[in-house]
Amino acid sequence: MPAFPSLSEESVRQRATATSWQRGVNYFESGAVSNVVWREGTLTARVEGSQFEPYRVQVRLDEEGNIHEAFCSCPYEGSGDCKHIIATLLVLIHCPEEVAVRPAIHTLLEGQSREQLLALLLFLAGQFPDILEAIEDFLATPAIPPEKQKHLAEVNLGALQAQIKAAVREIGRNAHAAYAWAEDEWPLLSEALEPAVAQAESLLDQGEPRTALLLLEAATIAWIEGCSRLDQDFLDDSADMEEENLLPFAETWSEVLLSADLSAEERRAWEQKLESWMDTMIGGAALEMPLTAVRQGWDYPPLVAAMQGDFDRRGAWEGEAPPFADELAQVRLRILKARGRYDEAIHLAEAEGQILTCLQLLVEAGKSEQAVSQARQMLQDPQEILPLARTLLERGETELGLDLAAHGLTLGEAYQRLSLAEWLREQAKSHSRHELALQAAWEALRAYPRVENYRWLKSRLEREWEIHQPQLLDILARHSSYPTDDIIEIYLLEKIYPQAMALVEGNPWLGSLEKVIQAVSADFPDWAFSQCYRQAANIMDSGRAAYYDVAVTWLGEGRDILLKAGQAERWQAIRGELLQKHQRKYKLRPMLEKL
Repeated sequence: MPAFPSLSEESVRQRATATSWQRGVNYFESGAVSNVVWREGTLTARVEGSQFEPYRVQVRLDEEGNIHEAFCSCPYEGSGDCKHIIATLLVLIHCPEEVAVRPAIHTLLEGQSREQLLALLLFLAGQFPDILEAIEDFLATPAIPPEKQKHLAEVNLGALQAQIKAAVREIGRNAHAAYAWAEDEWPLLSEALEPAVAQAESLLDQGEPRTALLLLEAATIAWIEGCSRLDQDFLDDSADMEEENLLPFAETWSEVLLSADLSAEERRAWEQKLESWMDTMIGGAALEMPLTAVRQGWDYPPLVAAMQGDFDRRGAWEGEAPPFADELAQVRLRILKARGRYDEAIHLAEAEGQILTCLQLLVEAGKSEQAVSQARQMLQDPQEILPLARTLLERGETELGLDLAAHGLTLGEAYQRLSLAEWLREQAKSHSRHELALQAAWEALRAYPRVENYRWLKSRLEREWEIHQPQLLDILARHSSYPTDDIIEIYLLEKIYPQAMALVEGNPWLGSLEKVIQAVSADFPDWAFSQCYRQAANIMDSGRAAYYDVAVTWLGEGRDILLKAGQAERWQAIRGELLQKHQRKYKLRPMLEKL
């Protein structure tokens, strides 16, 4: 048996919700997984589900067992992996002997003659008619000039374009159902471009912007052609939404164009292409950003002046800034930073009003004290202080970062300080700034009295807790107008039962009722029983027969409370009254008699 990648149950469990995990375990144990095949890093299987045809699962792993991609043909839209993927991976872990090892596709195909490959394609086209369009899309890839081919050694534009068109086609196939979907479930054609964006960003990281240009060009052409085959009404209705969702694509286009150091002639050529695409593609207005980027390049006079520190309220723009000015500025700043041109980046960030970015660039340029000084003057939001403080600590400026964070605790409203306070609490503790850690812990509790924040404080003030308890109670009282289950649990942990009882009784939508009943039943049995009885009575009196078992469960809990309190006679009297009152409810009465 071959050695498969090492994969643990825990690593699989972490990729799924508790529900998907348990259902996946059930599917695995019931033998729902079949046709499990391993092909050089890719695991495939068929899993029986709610449809007549089994669902198709495909998982790609590396040699260390890291899962890079997991796909299932089921309609699951929750977070993490679906139950079918979980079940498939459990087969690999626990039943590797059931996994068939097959050679990779390229191994199968290499050495085959032209006639054999042609016969295979004709056979597949006859068996799966939809594959014809995929073949056409692959073969329609425009020829790459010889001088550009050297940039594309590892990029298969044909496969990329076929993938994009196939994805667009699949989305369009279900377009007729789009009008029954909620707006947040509307099918987004722009999702078909995500693989191209990821590849282009990877090429940028490798210092290959010109290769990324060719890739984005091929992707744009494929997406436009794929969309042109879809229903026009669906395209018209999708236009505004797609324009918004194409912004990441537009940003990547802009960064690639500005990173490629194009000549004036090349810039004009790309400008013409972008203008043409804007007129033909759905949501084409999104390309206004890369069009502006290639028109301006790096020699746009207001931009040059701004990078030298010479700017007015208009920043790096000759006239009014466009809606995408902030996003384009961030693109330019990333490039300048990557090239080590920090002074120009700092000036540009300041000119464009990117204050936080400007301060972070000052830190990265070794001007931390200047950054902190300006931050104290300019930043008023604790949520802006946090990323700068993090940057300072990452750069080894620990004391500056902690002190700036402490200053941030004096800014804004209490709720705005939560994330900063929780972060500072842990950082101050790890750097032995114990007083600062306690100060931050109290601020975190004031911002949001969570059980976690309460436990942190009490564990460190255990011997002095009685002195500090009034401060806790004051915080809880301030938040009791908008009670939460956390506040109720803190009252229970402090054994301040009346406040917990009042909050849960006055706010029945909270989920702490049963927890409060269990905690206070020994001290307040009458109150605890009355809450159980009320829950049961609401069900029984309204005749909701499907929930009689829930009502009886509540009554059983109330009965136990009275019996432990020595009130057996009272319980028998109440039971008799219930039997009399509900004697005609044939389903409920036998359940009550068993109590």
